[in-house]
Amino acid sequence: MVIRKLTSEDYEQAEALFRKLHNIHVAALPDMFKERDQIYKKRDFKKLIKSKDKILLCAEEKGRIIAVSNTKLCTSGMTEMKMAFMDAIYVEDGYRKNGVGKQLFSETERLAKKWGAKRLDLSVWNFNKTALGFYEDLGMQIQNYTLEKVL
Repeated sequence: MVIRKLTSEDYEQAEALFRKLHNIHVAALPDMFKERDQIYKKRDFKKLIKSKDKILLCAEEKGRIIAVSNTKLCTSGMTEMKMAFMDAIYVEDGYRKNGVGKQLFSETERLAKKWGAKRLDLSVWNFNKTALGFYEDLGMQIQNYTLEKVL
């Protein structure tokens, strides 16, 4: 298995995985997420992978992309500290619990540190207990709580 940056040639495989991740959210939170045929248009994907403020990675095995991640590099508005925000990480079902996600996360950390980020943040929905456990195992801690009341 190889962890590498996504390229424009990866569009179809990467788009399929980002769509699978989105569909998990659609199924669990249909009031918050709607079904989409596409997560990224091809031209938007090409812009993303060229962006200097993004880390888009994949795990590839035997020419097949089995995991993807999308992380934004930004500056905190209050302290102007460089930071990274992981927007998405997804590992195909058959490859979970084999260290794929951990390697993808570790490479994201490495690249974010190289850029100068002092922290890596992400959001996880409460329904996704598996992901929450994964992130806690990687040393992430709860930073805040977002509460809701459906009206």
